[in-house]
Amino acid sequence: MFKKYLIVCCVCLVLCPIHKATGQYVRVGIEGEIPLGKLDEMENMLGLADANQKADLLARLGVDPATAKATSEELLPGQGIELKPIRTRGEAHYGVAFLPSNGGISCSLYLLQGSDEEPRKIAWHVIDHQELNCWHGASSLEIMPLRQPDEDDLVLHHVNENHGSGVVADQTQVFSILSGKLLQTLATQDFLSEVTLGTENTLDQRSTFLRFPNNFLEETRTTANDDKLKKVERRYWRWSEEKHRFAPSQFRLIVAPNPSV
Repeated sequence: MFKKYLIVCCVCLVLCPIHKATGQYVRVGIEGEIPLGKLDEMENMLGLADANQKADLLARLGVDPATAKATSEELLPGQGIELKPIRTRGEAHYGVAFLPSNGGISCSLYLLQGSDEEPRKIAWHVIDHQELNCWHGASSLEIMPLRQPDEDDLVLHHVNENHGSGVVADQTQVFSILSGKLLQTLATQDFLSEVTLGTENTLDQRSTFLRFPNNFLEETRTTANDDKLKKVERRYWRWSEEKHRFAPSQFRLIVAPNPSV
């Protein structure tokens, strides 16, 4: 009998609504405006902020208000505004703001200057920016040292180069901080899907990149036709101090085409 009584009591507790005072609920979000502070703190607060709070912070950092508003309101699921520090050799402190969506068409890369050590005295603010085509929302930012082991470069994957009937072409682009400016120092195709007009034949090319410790970038490109692998090629990108750009070697065949396929 006692066992049955316990079971009835447990069922009643599950079915009965539990009323709490409003103040007992934990509110998800933040109150008021996001203060200008350290980059990681601002990035964390952006993850909890609503669209208006996001747009307000970006505008105070120096982002064009229209771009700040469009980005904050039209972020796709899983997307977030990134605020990251960048290592450089000079005395100036740099950071980057990556806005992955602006009306679903473009994305923006903003170079910031300020200080995480004294963010109230030297607040982070925009000093340069680049607008990029991010048509299908797949673009991503990676920060890695490519020129020197103690200097960071900004690597953007899947920047749209071309799209239309039966074709999508994306690039990997590298931006380096030179003389306080964002300069594009590498651009190469990293994805191509192209359907031959009047047929169902699809050409597919994809590149992956791997950084090596001696400051060069390995690119491996696969080519397939109708999901059948045709060849794999590899080349290397090295920094040219004379040209202030990364220069590629020739592609070297790794996997040869199979004429019987």
